[in-house]
Amino acid sequence: IHPSIHPLINSMISRKNRLLISSFVLTILVTLFKNSIGGEIVSLNDATFEHQTQASTGMTTGSWLLFFKATRCPHCQKLEPEYELLSRDEELMEQGVVLGTINIMESPKTANRFMIRGFPTLIYLHKKKLYRYSGKRDYQSIKEFIQSVGSNYKGGGQEGTLEGIIGEDIPPPPSQLESWVKMAKAVGMELYDAALGKSGIAGYAILALVGMLMAIFVGIFAMFFMPAKKVKTS
Repeated sequence: IHPSIHPLINSMISRKNRLLISSFVLTILVTLFKNSIGGEIVSLNDATFEHQTQASTGMTTGSWLLFFKATRCPHCQKLEPEYELLSRDEELMEQGVVLGTINIMESPKTANRFMIRGFPTLIYLHKKKLYRYSGKRDYQSIKEFIQSVGSNYKGGGQEGTLEGIIGEDIPPPPSQLESWVKMAKAVGMELYDAALGKSGIAGYAILALVGMLMAIFVGIFAMFFMPAKKVKTS
Protein backbone atom coordinates (compact mmCIF):
# COMPACT_ATOMS: atom_id res chain seq x y z
CA ILE A 1 0.00 0.00 0.00
CA HIS A 2 1.31 3.41 -0.92
CA PRO A 3 2.46 5.35 2.17
CA SER A 4 0.18 8.29 1.35
CA ILE A 5 -2.89 6.06 1.75
CA HIS A 6 -2.16 5.14 5.38
CA PRO A 7 -3.27 8.51 6.82
CA LEU A 8 -6.50 8.31 4.83
CA ILE A 9 -7.25 4.80 6.13
CA ASN A 10 -6.46 5.83 9.68
CA SER A 11 -8.72 8.85 9.31
CA MET A 12 -11.59 6.68 8.03
CA ILE A 13 -11.15 4.19 10.89
CA SER A 14 -10.99 7.00 13.41
CA ARG A 15 -14.14 8.58 11.95
CA LYS A 16 -15.91 5.22 12.08
CA ASN A 17 -14.92 4.73 15.69
CA ARG A 18 -16.17 8.19 16.58
CA LEU A 19 -19.51 7.43 14.93
CA LEU A 20 -19.79 4.13 16.81
CA ILE A 21 -18.94 5.79 20.11
CA SER A 22 -21.38 8.64 19.45
CA SER A 23 -24.13 6.18 18.58
CA PHE A 24 -23.42 4.16 21.73
CA VAL A 25 -23.48 7.26 23.93
CA LEU A 26 -26.71 8.47 22.29
CA THR A 27 -28.36 5.09 22.94
CA ILE A 28 -27.39 5.27 26.60
CA LEU A 29 -28.72 8.83 26.92
CA VAL A 30 -32.03 7.91 25.29
CA THR A 31 -32.40 4.92 27.61
CA LEU A 32 -31.63 7.06 30.65
CA PHE A 33 -34.13 9.69 29.49
CA LYS A 34 -36.87 7.08 29.07
CA ASN A 35 -36.15 5.69 32.50
CA SER A 36 -36.24 9.16 34.00
CA ILE A 37 -39.72 9.93 32.59
CA GLY A 38 -40.99 6.40 32.93
CA GLY A 39 -42.62 5.50 36.20
CA GLU A 40 -43.73 9.05 36.92
CA ILE A 41 -47.03 9.13 38.79
CA VAL A 42 -48.42 12.60 39.45
CA SER A 43 -49.73 13.20 42.96
CA LEU A 44 -52.88 15.34 42.74
CA ASN A 45 -55.01 17.11 45.33
CA ASP A 46 -57.90 19.58 45.49
CA ALA A 47 -55.60 22.53 44.80
CA THR A 48 -53.73 21.06 41.81
CA PHE A 49 -56.22 18.69 40.17
CA GLU A 50 -57.88 21.00 37.65
CA HIS A 51 -54.67 22.84 36.76
CA GLN A 52 -52.77 19.61 36.11
CA THR A 53 -55.45 17.59 34.31
CA GLN A 54 -57.42 20.42 32.67
CA ALA A 55 -60.32 17.99 32.93
CA SER A 56 -63.01 20.56 32.23
CA THR A 57 -61.05 22.88 29.93
CA GLY A 58 -59.94 20.73 26.98
CA MET A 59 -57.57 18.11 28.46
CA THR A 60 -54.57 19.37 26.50
CA THR A 61 -52.22 17.64 28.94
CA GLY A 62 -53.34 14.20 27.69
CA SER A 63 -55.59 11.40 28.85
CA TRP A 64 -55.49 10.69 32.58
CA LEU A 65 -55.81 7.47 34.54
CA LEU A 66 -56.76 8.45 38.08
CA PHE A 67 -56.22 6.25 41.13
CA PHE A 68 -58.39 7.33 44.07
CA LYS A 69 -57.01 5.76 47.23
CA ALA A 70 -56.79 5.95 50.99
CA THR A 71 -53.56 5.76 52.97
CA ARG A 72 -54.35 2.69 55.09
CA CYS A 73 -56.47 0.83 52.53
CA PRO A 74 -54.96 -2.68 52.04
CA HIS A 75 -56.60 -3.06 48.62
CA CYS A 76 -55.02 0.23 47.54
CA GLN A 77 -51.62 -0.95 48.72
CA LYS A 78 -52.06 -4.16 46.74
CA LEU A 79 -52.87 -2.19 43.58
CA GLU A 80 -49.89 0.18 43.84
CA PRO A 81 -47.27 -2.20 42.30
CA GLU A 82 -49.60 -2.85 39.35
CA TYR A 83 -50.09 0.89 38.95
CA GLU A 84 -46.32 1.38 38.99
CA LEU A 85 -46.01 -1.10 36.10
CA LEU A 86 -48.60 0.88 34.14
CA SER A 87 -46.58 4.06 34.66
CA ARG A 88 -43.55 2.40 33.04
CA ASP A 89 -45.44 1.01 30.04
CA GLU A 90 -43.99 2.56 26.87
CA GLU A 91 -47.14 1.92 24.81
CA LEU A 92 -49.23 3.89 27.27
CA MET A 93 -46.66 6.68 27.32
CA GLU A 94 -46.73 6.84 23.52
CA GLN A 95 -50.53 6.92 23.70
CA GLY A 96 -50.26 10.04 25.89
CA VAL A 97 -51.67 8.48 29.06
CA VAL A 98 -50.71 10.26 32.27
CA LEU A 99 -51.13 8.51 35.62
CA GLY A 100 -52.25 10.34 38.73
CA THR A 101 -53.15 9.48 42.31
CA ILE A 102 -55.57 11.25 44.65
CA ASN A 103 -55.74 10.59 48.38
CA ILE A 104 -59.45 10.97 49.08
CA MET A 105 -58.86 11.77 52.75
CA GLU A 106 -56.77 14.79 51.76
CA SER A 107 -58.84 15.78 48.70
CA PRO A 108 -62.53 15.53 49.66
CA LYS A 109 -63.68 18.06 47.04
CA THR A 110 -62.22 16.07 44.14
CA ALA A 111 -63.57 12.82 45.60
CA ASN A 112 -67.05 14.34 45.89
CA ARG A 113 -66.79 15.84 42.41
CA PHE A 114 -66.37 12.36 40.91
CA MET A 115 -68.74 10.69 43.39
CA ILE A 116 -66.10 8.34 44.79
CA ARG A 117 -67.85 5.93 47.14
CA GLY A 118 -65.13 3.35 47.71
CA PHE A 119 -61.46 2.74 47.17
CA PRO A 120 -59.44 1.90 45.31
CA THR A 121 -61.32 3.50 42.42
CA LEU A 122 -59.87 3.90 38.93
CA ILE A 123 -61.26 6.51 36.55
CA TYR A 124 -60.00 7.14 33.01
CA LEU A 125 -60.43 10.60 31.49
CA HIS A 126 -60.27 10.47 27.70
CA LYS A 127 -61.45 13.00 25.10
CA LYS A 128 -63.65 14.91 27.53
CA LYS A 129 -65.32 11.71 28.76
CA LEU A 130 -65.06 9.82 32.02
CA TYR A 131 -64.83 6.02 32.15
CA ARG A 132 -65.13 4.13 35.44
CA TYR A 133 -63.06 0.96 35.62
CA SER A 134 -64.64 -2.05 37.33
CA GLY A 135 -62.49 -4.93 36.09
CA LYS A 136 -59.65 -6.90 37.64
CA ARG A 137 -57.08 -4.83 39.48
CA ASP A 138 -54.01 -6.05 37.66
CA TYR A 139 -51.60 -4.43 35.21
CA GLN A 140 -52.68 -6.30 32.06
CA SER A 141 -56.44 -5.93 32.60
CA ILE A 142 -56.19 -2.20 33.27
CA LYS A 143 -53.92 -1.68 30.26
CA GLU A 144 -56.34 -3.54 27.98
CA PHE A 145 -59.15 -1.33 29.26
CA ILE A 146 -57.21 1.86 28.48
CA GLN A 147 -56.25 0.67 25.01
CA SER A 148 -59.83 -0.41 24.31
CA VAL A 149 -61.10 3.05 25.18
CA GLY A 150 -58.48 4.58 22.89
CA SER A 151 -59.18 2.31 19.93
CA ASN A 152 -62.97 1.90 20.17
CA TYR A 153 -63.90 5.45 21.06
CA LYS A 154 -66.72 6.62 18.79
CA GLY A 155 -67.83 10.13 17.98
CA GLY A 156 -71.17 11.49 16.86
CA GLY A 157 -74.34 10.23 18.45
CA GLN A 158 -72.58 7.30 20.14
CA GLU A 159 -69.80 9.41 21.57
CA GLY A 160 -68.28 7.91 24.68
CA THR A 161 -69.79 4.44 24.27
CA LEU A 162 -67.42 1.50 24.63
CA GLU A 163 -68.61 -2.10 24.59
CA GLY A 164 -71.48 -1.38 26.96
CA ILE A 165 -69.48 1.09 29.06
CA ILE A 166 -71.01 4.53 28.82
CA GLY A 167 -68.61 7.42 29.07
CA GLU A 168 -69.94 10.08 31.40
CA ASP A 169 -69.49 13.80 30.93
CA ILE A 170 -66.66 15.04 33.11
CA PRO A 171 -68.23 17.07 35.93
CA PRO A 172 -66.99 20.66 36.24
CA PRO A 173 -65.39 21.87 39.45
CA PRO A 174 -68.30 22.23 41.90
CA SER A 175 -69.24 25.33 43.83
CA GLN A 176 -69.25 25.19 47.63
CA LEU A 177 -73.00 24.54 47.66
CA GLU A 178 -72.66 21.77 45.07
CA SER A 179 -69.88 20.21 47.15
CA TRP A 180 -72.16 20.08 50.18
CA VAL A 181 -75.02 18.62 48.13
CA LYS A 182 -72.76 15.93 46.63
CA MET A 183 -71.36 15.10 50.06
CA ALA A 184 -74.85 14.75 51.49
CA LYS A 185 -75.84 12.58 48.54
CA ALA A 186 -72.79 10.34 49.02
CA VAL A 187 -73.55 9.97 52.74
CA GLY A 188 -77.17 9.15 51.93
CA MET A 189 -76.15 6.46 49.44
CA GLU A 190 -73.76 4.93 51.96
CA LEU A 191 -76.52 4.84 54.58
CA TYR A 192 -78.90 3.30 52.06
CA ASP A 193 -76.40 0.55 51.22
CA ALA A 194 -75.79 -0.01 54.92
CA ALA A 195 -79.53 -0.36 55.54
CA LEU A 196 -79.68 -3.02 52.82
CA GLY A 197 -76.77 -4.88 54.39
CA LYS A 198 -74.44 -4.26 51.44
CA SER A 199 -71.69 -2.82 53.62
CA GLY A 200 -71.45 -5.71 56.08
CA ILE A 201 -70.52 -5.12 59.71
CA ALA A 202 -69.10 -1.68 58.92
CA GLY A 203 -72.45 -0.64 57.48
CA TYR A 204 -74.33 -1.71 60.60
CA ALA A 205 -71.80 0.15 62.73
CA ILE A 206 -72.42 3.31 60.68
CA LEU A 207 -76.18 2.93 61.14
CA ALA A 208 -75.74 2.48 64.88
CA LEU A 209 -73.52 5.56 65.08
CA VAL A 210 -76.00 7.65 63.08
CA GLY A 211 -78.83 6.44 65.34
CA MET A 212 -76.91 7.45 68.45
CA LEU A 213 -76.12 10.90 67.01
CA MET A 214 -79.77 11.43 66.09
CA ALA A 215 -80.87 10.40 69.61
CA ILE A 216 -78.39 12.85 71.16
CA PHE A 217 -79.56 15.61 68.81
CA VAL A 218 -83.22 14.98 69.65
CA GLY A 219 -82.38 14.96 73.37
CA ILE A 220 -80.54 18.29 73.17
CA PHE A 221 -83.36 19.80 71.10
CA ALA A 222 -85.96 18.66 73.61
CA MET A 223 -83.91 19.95 76.52
CA PHE A 224 -83.41 23.48 75.22
CA PHE A 225 -86.27 24.16 72.83
CA MET A 226 -89.26 22.17 74.08
CA PRO A 227 -91.41 24.17 76.54
CA ALA A 228 -91.18 22.91 80.11
CA LYS A 229 -94.34 21.53 81.67
CA LYS A 230 -95.90 23.85 84.19
CA VAL A 231 -96.43 22.38 87.64
CA LYS A 232 -99.88 23.13 89.01
CA THR A 233 -99.94 24.51 92.50
CA SER A 234 -102.94 24.16 94.81
